[in-house]
Amino acid sequence: MEIWHDDEQIFAGRPTSDKTDFYNRKLFKCEGQLAYLNDSIQRPHEFHDMTVRGYLEYLIEVHNSQVDESRRFEVGIVTVIDKNDSLFRYTNYNSTWKEIKEDLIDDLGGYIRVRNHNGHRYIDYIAEFDNLCNQTIQFGENLLDCSRNVDLTDIATAVIPLGARLEESDIAALEKRLTIESVNNGLDYIVNAEAVAKYGFIVKTVIWDDVTTPEALKRKGERWLTDEQFENMVLEVKAVDLHYTDEQIEQFKLFDLVPVHSTPHGLNRNFPLSKMTINLNNPSANTITLGTTVKTSLTSKISEMQSSFKKAVETIPVPSSIVQQAVSEATALITAATHGHVVTTAEEQLIMDTNDKNTAKRVWRWNLNGFGYSSTGYNGTYKSAITMDGWIVGERIAANSISGDKLDITYKTSVTKEIADAEEAARSDSQDYTDGKLKNYYTKSQVETSIKTLETSVLLSAKETAEQYVDGKLKNYSTSAQIKVKTDSIESEVKKKLNSSDLATKIQQNATAVKIAWNNISKYIQFEYGELRIYDSAVTASQKMVSKFNYNGSHFYRDGVYIGKIGTNSFSNMPEYRGLVFDLDYQAQYMAWSTKNTSSDSAYCVRLAWYKDNTIGKKGFNFSDYVYVFGNLRFSDDAGFYTYTDKSIKLWSDSGVKIGSSNTNCCEFTGDSFSIWNNITIDFWSTLNLHGWGYTNDSDARMKRNIEETAVDGLGVINGIDLKSFDWVQSGNHEKIGIVAQQLLEVAPELVETCSDGHLQLKTDKLVYYCIKGIQEMCAKLNMGYQVPVWSDPYTLLDKKTFCAKLGSGKAKEATPYYEPPITLPNRKRG
Repeated sequence: MEIWHDDEQIFAGRPTSDKTDFYNRKLFKCEGQLAYLNDSIQRPHEFHDMTVRGYLEYLIEVHNSQVDESRRFEVGIVTVIDKNDSLFRYTNYNSTWKEIKEDLIDDLGGYIRVRNHNGHRYIDYIAEFDNLCNQTIQFGENLLDCSRNVDLTDIATAVIPLGARLEESDIAALEKRLTIESVNNGLDYIVNAEAVAKYGFIVKTVIWDDVTTPEALKRKGERWLTDEQFENMVLEVKAVDLHYTDEQIEQFKLFDLVPVHSTPHGLNRNFPLSKMTINLNNPSANTITLGTTVKTSLTSKISEMQSSFKKAVETIPVPSSIVQQAVSEATALITAATHGHVVTTAEEQLIMDTNDKNTAKRVWRWNLNGFGYSSTGYNGTYKSAITMDGWIVGERIAANSISGDKLDITYKTSVTKEIADAEEAARSDSQDYTDGKLKNYYTKSQVETSIKTLETSVLLSAKETAEQYVDGKLKNYSTSAQIKVKTDSIESEVKKKLNSSDLATKIQQNATAVKIAWNNISKYIQFEYGELRIYDSAVTASQKMVSKFNYNGSHFYRDGVYIGKIGTNSFSNMPEYRGLVFDLDYQAQYMAWSTKNTSSDSAYCVRLAWYKDNTIGKKGFNFSDYVYVFGNLRFSDDAGFYTYTDKSIKLWSDSGVKIGSSNTNCCEFTGDSFSIWNNITIDFWSTLNLHGWGYTNDSDARMKRNIEETAVDGLGVINGIDLKSFDWVQSGNHEKIGIVAQQLLEVAPELVETCSDGHLQLKTDKLVYYCIKGIQEMCAKLNMGYQVPVWSDPYTLLDKKTFCAKLGSGKAKEATPYYEPPITLPNRKRG
């Protein structure tokens, strides 16, 4: 689909849909030729040290290889430049248009346009709209309606201009710069009162590194403030195109710069025409969009923000004989020309070896974009040229000195190394070897060295690339080194590529830091602020510190959170008491010691850990392996463990030792007693030998009440016990006589007790009383003349309660846990 106005094409593209209405009228929706770039894919590839044109040419070449002739482009005018002239990019299965937009337009600014000329479809990448339309939009003449949108995010109504760095600073870690306070009534900022009234007080900081006087700095700040507030204005305009009334007036076209004058709207400047809506039936309804949300000139913007940077290149000494020889050869070559054809067209001037550009081979071509020489015909290649964007192209340049804002000196040499006689000889030699290996081989290497001065830096580089390996094993080999000197930093880099292996080291230095990286691992080591820092990635917004080392010790981070350090310290109020410490920060949750059991283990096992809370383990120290103590383990000066030469252990405390499930349910050892509290059961699984000693039980009358004669039939119980002999199931031991609890349960259940696990036990001490009662009853029946004494209780209940109140409760007293006051160390800063 093409749309023409007179003899000029104003649109070309392809229909995406069409619709026919009731009256058989068709409505087409089309997309422009740039949409063809969505039809191709850029596969994964890495680019280093590419120019803007070189990168765009590569993308278009890949696109053209995937589409038919009707959708192919040629790279035309490229005026956008990278300030370092050294692009570093990746492609990864995105469409060609997406790569162009994200890698070029979004990063470098500028505009992509399609230009159809003489049967060629060119794609241009321009930094600024390059045609100033001679038709003006004027209020009261052809301006019908106007609305504008100002992007306040990029508008400043006040500016703090900063100049060159000063040698001394009030803050050691920060640099100090020249300000305008001395020439601006003590204020370090400039304000635009009219802009403040419209948009409020919005202040920004702008730096000019090369400004060394306050007066010049103030002038630059004032100029910056005047232009900046309207940089992002977008206008929606309804205007009559006067070309329809007078064909001598230039018509509006996309990518034109259009002057707009409207005093009531406060407009008097040139705007880029970025969009047109054409109403064929009603031209007065046409609208155009002036301005764009993208900066109109990224190059000029950088120039304004950083001022006009000019750095003279040191004179490059060249032997005078070589220069003189080059001058002589050039003089002879030019003066020897005695014929040629000068052809002048509406667009350019040509000097050729014939009068027809279609047959000419040697061509000098001069037009608005530059002039150049081609030895291969009108369409190039132009190996000697000067272009409008500042490039001087030539295979050889000879001069006594070269200076300028931008300098690119490149030297290339190709060296053919032949081991044996030649490649063919090597190939024939290989036929004599059954394993296919070559006795002789040859290869070709290319060495390139260059010096480039860019807008803000000087680049020195050297590179060697080898190719054409006969044995087919070393597919790819290159090595390179470069040093880039900027106004505020120096970067050096060395790379080596061998087949699929990439090795590289990089050092970056500025006034406050030195950064080191190697083997393309993107983990920087930085020396800054008197310390060594290690980061997990390159210097970006998402960069996180991993560790650092300074005079306080080694500091460690995890996921950007400070964990702690290993360093030296001394006790508070005792600076002479020094040592090595492990400091865990309040943000950390644990400290652990862990090991791998085998070399194949994928994880470490924690052997000792201190936990801040109970989230993972128990709060405090946790051991998960044997703990050996050689010597005495002391809890305090009053308690601890002793070990002896016979491997025995003594647990002691000056005030007593308690063992149990709690402070009250326990067994207690003191200096001369052993107490069991709160009905704790003691089980003996072997013989209890008292060695002539005995055991006692409470029997004081003052501890008893309701004392009466017993009604127990002692002799009946004793005679009711069926004594047996038996063997123990667990031990196998034989007992000649004993009691079975289940049988005694039928006679005297009060003498049987059920344990927690369900087995029955005898209350042996109670059985003694039944035996005494039975003997007494038997003596009475036999009239043996024994008289049982009758004892009367002389104590009142009050006497008994008073006495019992003086005794213990039978329960262990609850003790307060003892904590040793913590030892404190000075809180030394992280660094």
